[in-house]
Formats: sequence, C-alpha cells, structure tokens
Amino acid sequence: MPRVSDDYRRARRDEIALAAVRCLERKGVHETSIADIVEESGLSTGAIYSHFTSKSELARYIVGQYLFPRLQELEHSVAVRSPRQLLETLLRVFTEDGLPARIVVQFWGEAALAGDLRDEMMRTAARLRETIAHALLPWARQQTTTDAAAESLAAESTRAVTALAQGFVANTAVFGPREPREYIDSVVAALS
Repeated sequence: MPRVSDDYRRARRDEIALAAVRCLERKGVHETSIADIVEESGLSTGAIYSHFTSKSELARYIVGQYLFPRLQELEHSVAVRSPRQLLETLLRVFTEDGLPARIVVQFWGEAALAGDLRDEMMRTAARLRETIAHALLPWARQQTTTDAAAESLAAESTRAVTALAQGFVANTAVFGPREPREYIDSVVAALS
C-alpha cells in the first residue's frame, strides 16, 4: 500500500475544513453534523474520521488555518508594532483571510457547553495571548525604562487587544462586515 504524502494529507484536511466551513455557515455549529460534512465534501465518513477524530478537532483546525499563519507572522517579526497596529493585523484574519466571524462566535458558544471544544479553544486562546504579548514587548520596551515594566505593559496591552479583537468578532458576526481600521477608529473616538 503506497504511503500518503504529508502534502496530500494536508490538502485533504483543507478540503474537509472548507466543506465544514460551508456547512457551518449554512447550518450553524450546533446543527452541523459529521454526516453533513460528509455530504458536502463528497468523502466517506471514514475519510473524515481518518483526518479528524471529533468536531472539536476540526474546529481547532479551521481556526488554526486562518489564525495561526498570522500568529506565526507575528512570532517571527522583528518589527515594532503598537497595540493599534497589532490589532489591525489580527483583525485581517476576518476581513482578508476569510475566517467567518459568525462561526467563531458559535464556536465560543459551543465551547461554553462542550468540554473538548472548550479545551481546544482555551489552547488556541493561550497561544494567541502569548503571541500578542511577545509581539508587543518591543513596543512596550520603548515606552518604559525597565524590563519588568515593559513585561507588565505588554501583558496589560495584550488583554486590551484581545478584548477589542473579541468585540470586533462579535460586532461583525451580528451587524455584518466592517473594516478593521474603521472599527479601531470608532473605538478610539468613543474612548477619547
């Protein structure tokens, strides 16, 4: 039996994820079943389960396909970004990269009820926070005089950036698409 290449496996996982996103957009997270994804993808149930052991694992993969490349970009960047610039970069996941905000909000809701999905979302959120804090540290060092103060400022700013990103996701899911810069400008104006 021939070995399946990593590229083939990744392409098949992407194919399944795209079929799942179409189903999730149509039916919602709670109502979408593996059978729906099987029908949408044209693959067998066994093929789906050979790539994803649960809906939670599939959810993590979907979010990861959109979010993790942006996180890797931030992790490897040496550019100094302010919280505003970093927030705008993150929000492009929803406007340029195409992660549907409505699905993310539904994942959050399901995570409150399903332990395995909650665990997946918590791991993703932890990586997001770590990446944001790491990316904000050069900026924070320019604003402070000690490493301890810089780390504290980066941590506080990470919470704010994360909360604003969550607000953008919820706002976009409920009220429709919005440009990140417009959203950020409106937040700054409201808080001025």
